[in-house]
Amino acid sequence: MAQVTLKVAERKLNSKGTLRALRRERKIPAVLYGKNIENKYLAVDEMEFLKAIKGHGESVLIDLIFGNEKHTVIIKEIQRDLLNNVINHIDFYKVSMTDKVEVDVPILLKGEPEGVKMGGVLQHQLDELTIEALPQDIPEHIEVDISHLKIGDVLTVKEISLPDKITVLDDPEEIVVAVLAPAVEEEEGAGAAEGEPEVIAKGKEKKQEE
Repeated sequence: MAQVTLKVAERKLNSKGTLRALRRERKIPAVLYGKNIENKYLAVDEMEFLKAIKGHGESVLIDLIFGNEKHTVIIKEIQRDLLNNVINHIDFYKVSMTDKVEVDVPILLKGEPEGVKMGGVLQHQLDELTIEALPQDIPEHIEVDISHLKIGDVLTVKEISLPDKITVLDDPEEIVVAVLAPAVEEEEGAGAAEGEPEVIAKGKEKKQEE
């Protein structure tokens, strides 16, 4: 897992009005928490944060620096405004390099399935795996080769190969991806043929009403 440095500022636990002012200054409200540490409320420069995780994604170790303090953390949660694509809040979790942590790691699919080449449809059902590992052993992503999958095949969690130092916490039988058979189109004219008796029936009902 990559490790980067990010300088932040400590802030007081403020009102909603103050939080809005922070966001106008392109600062992201954040909280730092973890074992043997009191919660710290932070203000993170948006551009510096995006620069720090660029190329690594959210699965990255961060050395947070503020005042005379330095804490190694992982990103536990990022809250976003989906309409404006803006980060509203960040949760940082302080880690120990000797203690395992639970994190979600994105799944990166590699290759085009044989079944898709034959007209099948790829269904990606699980985007990330929940794993437990030491901070330095957490991968930025988990690469899965799906090029061998044929129509009707599925790939489950238990089929993903990972080092012994990583424990997967998801259900082993959960489906990651499936290759479905292509949908069969209805024959032309079938809809019209089925609709015709309905029109006749309506006509008969009208005559009876008259």
